[in-house]
Amino acid sequence: MIKFYRLSSLTLILKRTGLALACLASAGIGIASATVQVPVVQGRWEFVVTTGDLTSQTDTMGQSIFSTYLLQAPDSTALTNISPFTFDTVACDTQSYNNVTVADSTIDASGNVVVDFTVTLSGQTPFHYVFSGVLAQGPPTVITGTYQRSAGGCTQGSLGTTTPGGDGTFTATYFPDLSGTWVGAFDAPDTGNGPTGVTASFTLTTNPDKTLSGTIDILGSGLVSPISGAACIATDGTGTRRITLQPNMAEGVSQSSGAGFELFGTDSVGTRVWVNAMATNPDGSIAAVGEDNPSPTSTTGTVNDGTAPFLLITKTKKVSKRQDGQHDQDGQRGQHGRNNPLSRSSER
Repeated sequence: MIKFYRLSSLTLILKRTGLALACLASAGIGIASATVQVPVVQGRWEFVVTTGDLTSQTDTMGQSIFSTYLLQAPDSTALTNISPFTFDTVACDTQSYNNVTVADSTIDASGNVVVDFTVTLSGQTPFHYVFSGVLAQGPPTVITGTYQRSAGGCTQGSLGTTTPGGDGTFTATYFPDLSGTWVGAFDAPDTGNGPTGVTASFTLTTNPDKTLSGTIDILGSGLVSPISGAACIATDGTGTRRITLQPNMAEGVSQSSGAGFELFGTDSVGTRVWVNAMATNPDGSIAAVGEDNPSPTSTTGTVNDGTAPFLLITKTKKVSKRQDGQHDQDGQRGQHGRNNPLSRSSER
């Protein structure tokens, strides 16, 4: 009887112990499964090479820059991009449109970021720029670090320098989706003479597919044909000279990426218009950290980089075909074109 009692007691003790262990295990599992938030970096980013560009790059296209719209699923560490909304100023990229993808790219819970831009060229081996850095929420929100580019030039797929520091340094600046109204001014044509400082109001919305919709109202005078003297933008029934952004125009899709954006639309009589714009600082320099080609040249080009409110530089022209902006050095993506003393506008 005594032995049986002891055995029963031991069994009871073991059962209680097992229950306690089960509770501890359950609590342990609860602690282990606590979710760690991954930073959200989806949106417009301007990746700017700040050191390490070759002379062949700077002499032809200026700094190496990738303007993109990064995509990130909720709670995901994987990063991709909208390829048609990604542009670059890399001299090796001779194709210029819808040929830059982001894959094998990640962000972790600590804000460590790797973004691999793969540039595909017809009949050649793709080349890469891989940016590795750390996110800082700011303001401004930036990623800073080092990068590697493909070894051996434009057609080599393997990465080059693997030593600490890579091929150089970079800074990437985040810009929020466009939503609101800005007052600005149209500049003269890329070539030839024309009016400057023609005031306009831009009302823009970012759609779920990240394209842009909205209107541009011409408020100032002087936007006329230098040949006929006729107004470039027709007056509608309300007396407003308005450009309405149109989806699926043959010339292009209204979109934003990095510091720049393009707007395609028509006026009331069907005149087709392309507007090229960029986020700038008050001194006219591009508002991406490290992208400092100031206008005028006497300024430092670093005031309010990456902060809001931001300014816009705009150009307008009638369009007849798709513009390869990143290799049109007077256009949105052309690095040297960004030195032009263009008219500016401010957010309100």
